[in-house]
Amino acid sequence: MKSVRAVLLGIAALLLVPAVVSAQGGLTMFVGGNFGGSSGVSLDQSIDDRSRLSFGARFGTMTAGILGGEIDIGYTPDFYGKGTVFDSSSVLTVMGNGVIAIPAGLVHPYVVAGVGLIRRTVSYVPGEGGDSVTDTRAAYAIGGGVHFPLVPHLGFNADVRYFRNFSPGNSLMDLPDEKFSFVRGTVGASFSF
Repeated sequence: MKSVRAVLLGIAALLLVPAVVSAQGGLTMFVGGNFGGSSGVSLDQSIDDRSRLSFGARFGTMTAGILGGEIDIGYTPDFYGKGTVFDSSSVLTVMGNGVIAIPAGLVHPYVVAGVGLIRRTVSYVPGEGGDSVTDTRAAYAIGGGVHFPLVPHLGFNADVRYFRNFSPGNSLMDLPDEKFSFVRGTVGASFSF
């Protein structure tokens, strides 16, 4: 529980840090899929199974187009898909990330790394297990992507991130000593202001 409080305080501090005068803010709305790790599916399967659709938003600031920070919130309402031993299975991620970007003409590649929380909730199909289980753990994320400005204040974003809990998960949901993890690939629209 201490690690969860520490992560929440860190995210709050990131939100309260005063913006640098030359900083530019932005909002990215994204949609995508989860694959690899604990998701149990490949990238191809994730793309084909629309029940595993993930969506969310990122809000951040960049200084001189190179260094920045962001809050990333992602949600998958049916993380393990339909027709499994789970009646429902959602995953919520909330991450505070540092961002390093390379403004290279029309394309802006970037890398991100940060910490936050992963909250999983599963409800079993009647007769297959317990009722429902919720598990919230401190986690980290690393990844990167590319931003393509289209017109002033609007761009296209493609992003891939790896999420992993710091500690082993819930004994009802995971194998012993297994740390819940997955990869999320997204595309989205970015609005700058």
